[in-house]
Parts: sequence; structure tokens; C-alpha cells
Amino acid sequence: MTEIQHLLALNMKRARQKRELSQMKLAELCDVSTSFIGEIESERKFPSAHTLQKITNALGLRPYQLFAEQDDWQVYEKYDSMTGFVQDVKHRIDAVLDEALRSHLPR
Repeated sequence: MTEIQHLLALNMKRARQKRELSQMKLAELCDVSTSFIGEIESERKFPSAHTLQKITNALGLRPYQLFAEQDDWQVYEKYDSMTGFVQDVKHRIDAVLDEALRSHLPR
């Protein structure tokens, strides 16, 4: 077992669970077997570059994130959280502005 294989298994499982995807659903999204996803997550198999790309796309990650150390993931999770917060604030501001414009424009 290599450290890279261990990081891939750990990060892939973490990202999959965070997105509330089962191994079966991730396999379906990546067009691979459920058992192959399980073998990657249990560090028995290592996917090709093509399959890694499918996995990152399905999980909404950048490729380097599959090989990030724990500390790097904490930074990513904070960034992800802040991005969601900013998007929520933008939507709320848009809704308030739309309502204000509708109430002040002639009908």
C-alpha cells in the first residue's frame, strides 16, 4: 500500500459520504462497478487516470483534492462552507432587491 493509494481511498470515501452518495450511486455516475469503487476505497485497487477523472467529476472535486492531506481538506471544507454562505447571501440580497423594485415600480 502506498501513501497515495491510502489518501485516495480516504478522500474519495470522505467526499462521497459528504455528498451523501452510496458506492452504488458513485459507481453509476462513473460508469464502473460498485465492487470497483469498494476496492478503491479499501485500497485494493487503483483506478486509471480516465477513471480518476470520472470520479473527480462525479464528486465535484478537483483532481488534486483526491490526494490531499487531512490539513488541506480542512482548508477546502472551510472554503466550501464560505462559498455556500456567500451564495446564500447573494440570493437573499437579490430577492430583497427584486421585492423592493416591484413595490416601487408602477404597475
